[in-house]
Amino acid sequence: MYGQSLYCKSYTDYMNNDWISIDSLTISTRNNGQKTWSGGADFKPLTGNKETDKMLKKEARFIIHDDTLYVNCKGLKYQGCGFGNWYAPGFRYEKDKICFICTKIGKKEAMNMSMFGVLGGAVGGAISASEQMKKRTCYIINSDDKKVIRMTDKYMEELLSSHPQMLEEFNKMKKKDKESADVIINYLHQLQVLSKY
Repeated sequence: MYGQSLYCKSYTDYMNNDWISIDSLTISTRNNGQKTWSGGADFKPLTGNKETDKMLKKEARFIIHDDTLYVNCKGLKYQGCGFGNWYAPGFRYEKDKICFICTKIGKKEAMNMSMFGVLGGAVGGAISASEQMKKRTCYIINSDDKKVIRMTDKYMEELLSSHPQMLEEFNKMKKKDKESADVIINYLHQLQVLSKY
């Protein structure tokens, strides 16, 4: 697949390896302001063709480009909160799941965002942006359902339960670090449960 740009429209298509080739694809990175106000996904696919770009935004679920998997966050939800539009980087997790990295969302984060919003104006916006942008974690897609699973500290403890040394090391970390994307990805690599796509 390396060298080709491909997309598929669903989890089922992904699992069935039912990819469609796409020409002239580029992936651009969105700025922090765009991510804060329209979701935390970082990447925007563009082909220069309006119809194709619209399809990638609204219908495609996964893209492989330059040997990287991207997950379309449009419509995905965790605890009733949406991720906004555009794409986040991902990996195949075990044989039947996709893990992707995005801004932490959920009921607790929504409450924090609304508290910062009370400050209003540029000050409230700047605090909100900096708080959200430093909080990245991992989510799991394991079906065509729009609801995703967050890899919480409890999820990781269960995952590491048959690896006592890793679990002990994990439990020594500060709670806020346990759900950090870099920490989670490091453990998933050690367990050898991630692949590119």
